[in-house]
Amino acid sequence: SFVDCPGHDVLMTTMLNGTAIMDAALLLVAANEPCPQPQTTEHLFAVEIMNLDKIVIIQNKIDLVSREQALEQHDQICEFLKTSNVDGPIVPTSGQFGVNINALLDFIVNYIEEPERNTGDKAKMIIIRSFDINKPGTGIAELQGGVIGGSLVSGLIRLGDRVEV
Repeated sequence: SFVDCPGHDVLMTTMLNGTAIMDAALLLVAANEPCPQPQTTEHLFAVEIMNLDKIVIIQNKIDLVSREQALEQHDQICEFLKTSNVDGPIVPTSGQFGVNINALLDFIVNYIEEPERNTGDKAKMIIIRSFDINKPGTGIAELQGGVIGGSLVSGLIRLGDRVEV
């Protein structure tokens, strides 16, 4: 599964919660901005704290800069990574034009191994967020429940299973 962790300051809590269920990370760097940006530093720090050893750095928006600028920023990314314990391939891409998307997918599939999950164990899920689907002021008899988001780390949950939260 994928957890989107936007770099905006107001969403930093969401990003930190998301790191609890990550097995790997994709660090997105915009080619048309200097590296590192403040949020890039924060995200890399979170990757280090969670001891994620599988990371792919995506240098996106290469269509917005010259070849020389992209290479210069590639060097900035390499220098930035030297300040951490994080190492991984840097894949230059253009999401807008689909440049190197197949190479990126190849890295994701072949570089980031799927963690072993024991489906025979009791179901265990790490919940990182929840949403109340009821309108404010809904009476007890009309409550419909909520939605949880997270990752099932062991076992299986089937339709009709009783789940305790």
